[in-house]
Amino acid sequence: MSGGAPVVAAAPGRVDIIVPVCNEADCVDEFCARMARLGYLDAVLFVDNASTDGTVDRLQQYPAVRLIRHATNEGYGASIRDGMAASQAELIIIIDADLEYPPESVSAIVSALERHAVVYGSRFLGARPPDMPLLRRVGNRLISAVYNVLFRQRTTDLYTGMKGLRRAALPLSRLRQNGFEHVVELGVMVALAGEQIHDVPITYVPRSRGRSKMRHVPETIKFAAYLAGYWLRDVVWRRWGDRN
Repeated sequence: MSGGAPVVAAAPGRVDIIVPVCNEADCVDEFCARMARLGYLDAVLFVDNASTDGTVDRLQQYPAVRLIRHATNEGYGASIRDGMAASQAELIIIIDADLEYPPESVSAIVSALERHAVVYGSRFLGARPPDMPLLRRVGNRLISAVYNVLFRQRTTDLYTGMKGLRRAALPLSRLRQNGFEHVVELGVMVALAGEQIHDVPITYVPRSRGRSKMRHVPETIKFAAYLAGYWLRDVVWRRWGDRN
């Protein structure tokens, strides 16, 4: 999609793009350049999770972007929460800086938010399966399927690092998880708020620089445990309480 995606114009201050970063010095210059070409650079809000590789020095060269800095590594979920707290925009976009998710897809997410309260960029709706290891692909599909059954959703990519939210649709201040389990917590919040996740297809390019921060097998096991726990607490227990 790089270079050819149409740009959906957004009113100033209507969109904030939250970008958690940790040691992404090799990627942030290209990320900012592509956001600038799309006209979204001044909507970007980076949350740096105690980078040690010069990421902050590079970001400080872009006066158009906003930057929140964590003195210690507080986790992916904490970065997203702090970005949401600093944002006042009506529409919130979340995207990683490592270029696995193309910045050009932000326009498709913004456009879909005109009709849907929650939009996920799905790596599994394209013309071919995403280029990722089989174990990761199977784990993602399994967790997404379990989530869909337990919480009556239809998303194809619960793990996605690219999504959009309408601020007014969700009680975002109630998010608490600090790590990657934030992904499950947010998905459960969407369902309990009575919203449906709408998927839009995005391209996916496996990172060629740096390292992924997620340890996929342990995180998949943890995600399954969190899904079961939230379901028992927020669905089964509440239904039982309503009947008694």
